[in-house]
Amino acid sequence: MDDGTNERIDETTRRALLAALGGSGIAATDGCSTMLETSSGPRFRLGTLRPPITLDPITAKSIGSEQVIGRVFDGLYEYDDGTDTVPKIAAGEPQFENDGRAAVVELDDSARFQNDRAVVADDVVYSYSAPLEEDAPTAWRVSPFDSVEAVDERTVRFSLEEPYPALDHALTQPIVPRQEREDDREAFATEPVGAGPFEVASFSAEKTATLRRWDDYWGDPIPGIDRLTVAYVEFPMTQLTSLRTNRNDAIEPVSPMIVDHVSDVANASVKRRHGYTSFYFGFNLNQGPTTDPRVREAISYCLDLEKAVADFVEPMGQRQYSPLPPGVASDWDMPTDEWADLANETNPERARQLFREADEASGQLRILTSTDPKHKEFGEALAGGLRDASHGALVVSKPESTFLERYVSGSERDYSVFVGEISGTPDPDSHLYPTFHENMAGVTNGTFYREDAVMERLTAARETENRERRRRLYEAAITRLLEDRVCLPICSFEHSFAVAADVQNFRVHPIARVNPRLAAGDEVVTVGSES
Repeated sequence: MDDGTNERIDETTRRALLAALGGSGIAATDGCSTMLETSSGPRFRLGTLRPPITLDPITAKSIGSEQVIGRVFDGLYEYDDGTDTVPKIAAGEPQFENDGRAAVVELDDSARFQNDRAVVADDVVYSYSAPLEEDAPTAWRVSPFDSVEAVDERTVRFSLEEPYPALDHALTQPIVPRQEREDDREAFATEPVGAGPFEVASFSAEKTATLRRWDDYWGDPIPGIDRLTVAYVEFPMTQLTSLRTNRNDAIEPVSPMIVDHVSDVANASVKRRHGYTSFYFGFNLNQGPTTDPRVREAISYCLDLEKAVADFVEPMGQRQYSPLPPGVASDWDMPTDEWADLANETNPERARQLFREADEASGQLRILTSTDPKHKEFGEALAGGLRDASHGALVVSKPESTFLERYVSGSERDYSVFVGEISGTPDPDSHLYPTFHENMAGVTNGTFYREDAVMERLTAARETENRERRRRLYEAAITRLLEDRVCLPICSFEHSFAVAADVQNFRVHPIARVNPRLAAGDEVVTVGSES
């Protein structure tokens, strides 16, 4: 029976928020548009917890970078309002040859880059070959292609040795101009030239990216926003303050701490959608104490993940028991109940026993996180559980760029455990291959797990069109990953934005890198005045 405690806590939280933001009555805001008008149109400013690090589509591996890149670059295909793809730089649907082992794509004659150069087949070939040649974080997306070749200036052929059921997702890769990037890769990462609707006006890594609408954009629709600024904001409370004071016109993601109070303190509403982003604890199986399975099992007894998710995630996400978000696991009819049974309940005494058996009772485990508040909360919760089990723990939180380098170093000096984030598509390959396959170790895989049977299944699953066979391969691979304690799945997290009331047509996409979507189909985000 509810004793009213939650209501009192919520009211206390609300009063604290109101006080922190300048007193009660804040919901009655200034009333005028929060947008700054220019001669060309409105400006839109987004305060994000996910800072952009690079603007080079080849080397990007963070959501914050990919979200900005998606406004500057177009792919051959793009996502519709859901997860189906539609032509963008491509003139139409791919034409299949050789029993489906080759896809031929014609380019739109009008497609051009922001320096007014036409997009040609050689640029497409380069965009799919460079990730492999540079061992880049995006290599996993293009590695299934046996070859990508220019048939002529406006035609590209993608050839496969084996079927690739995630082909439609691979064909959304941003198209990069070969010569312009090769002239100066370092400069290109901060001042790139794309074929998308926005140009880069200024960029400061891990701080701010400001984009201006390319008024000569060759495609449709033309955005209604003249200038987009994506600015890093370190804390959820600071985000909310920025929304209240009109510093930002939207914030993302919306923290569970503030979600119920957005309408109380700002003239804004929360827009959210289930997506394909999840969190997990990854173990270093390359060096250090966590190479011992007894240590990994001991750690699994140190944290009540149900409580952690309830405290730090709900109602903006939910507990998950595998590397697949609940929506993907459900669509693929995965045995989530069986996987849930593999998750251990908190048992400090059992953890202490296992630490002693592994002769790891007096060491200190390094827990690596980014500065994202959710990452830090999970890291601190695990550290507290380890201390309850009489084991030393140190949480090391690093800026995003440093974290992305260190969590894949495999060095015990950097981490025993890290808080990882997976952002994929409805296809399981996007969650499993880059995160756990040995081909991506040291690039996007920080676990360095090398079990041949699992690697073979992950490879085979991306090479067969039979959905049921793929399902069985993924089920077996995931079960082994969980049994070997390669990772501890934590939760999925919804994609969410708190958006000012005078912003129209803002819609959240289920694939993280597609957000913020300012123009798609027949709709563009526009700004009106309530004054």
